[in-house]
Amino acid sequence: MPNNNHNLQNWILVILLTLIWGSSYMLMKLGLHGFTAIELGCLRISISFLVSLPLSVKGFMAIPRDKYKVIAAIGVFGSGIPAFLFPLSMEHSHNGSAINGVLNSLSPLWTLLIGYFLFKVLMPRDKVIGVVIGFLGALVLVLGKRDAGFKVDLLYSALPVLATMCYGMSTNITKQKMQTMNPLLTTSMAMTVIGLPAFTGLLFTSAPAKIISGSVTAPFLAIVVLAVVGTLVAWILFYRLVQRTDALFGASVTYLVPIVAITLGVFDGEVLTLMQMGGMLLILLGVYFTTRVKKA
Repeated sequence: MPNNNHNLQNWILVILLTLIWGSSYMLMKLGLHGFTAIELGCLRISISFLVSLPLSVKGFMAIPRDKYKVIAAIGVFGSGIPAFLFPLSMEHSHNGSAINGVLNSLSPLWTLLIGYFLFKVLMPRDKVIGVVIGFLGALVLVLGKRDAGFKVDLLYSALPVLATMCYGMSTNITKQKMQTMNPLLTTSMAMTVIGLPAFTGLLFTSAPAKIISGSVTAPFLAIVVLAVVGTLVAWILFYRLVQRTDALFGASVTYLVPIVAITLGVFDGEVLTLMQMGGMLLILLGVYFTTRVKKA
């Protein structure tokens, strides 16, 4: 398939992913009101696993066995590890939304570096410039908050960095190893690989008792939406986007996520500063450089 980043369907996928992932932090916050970070991670993966189980059975019959290890890697790096790292950071660090918002924008940078050093993917100068501009825009976006304070535990503030590194690895593996595979089946199988241990671990937490008691209905519903839409549906769309374009274009979605998160905050009563508006413009400029196609 030709690598045409500016195809309308590709941009529709970008918009959908931006809206879904931009809302994920709010859902995580709601989930943490009733569950610990470990419980949230186990629940998120387990629910995604159970919902996708019928499709994963079909996937294991349709996809060649030599792809199983690749799918396992995609599951571990794309969903398994980050599902715990982000809520752990939000649970233990101050200003969790701000820190996670800016650090999540490191994904395109890791995608670029991992693609270059591990998969020998050459990136044009424009794309490198776009990654740098986009990250600076995300940084300005977060620093522009009136109450932006960065008193954080270094250990927990580093967890999202590790998560974005995982995203960069998963994105490159998907592009290089699963280019022709069905994204629906690939995602379902990946969820099975990480879902079985997550579901087993969930049974050893207090989450089942909390759910049965009915005392955490709202946080539980938030995690259900996060698992089905923010994880399962989002990764199916994302893998499809990566297959249709290139790894860096797909990862550029993370630059747009903070814009959605802050917009939701505005509707919730937060004030948008001029500095944040400038950050948004920088992000859009970075996405332009990262995704534009030069004419021969």
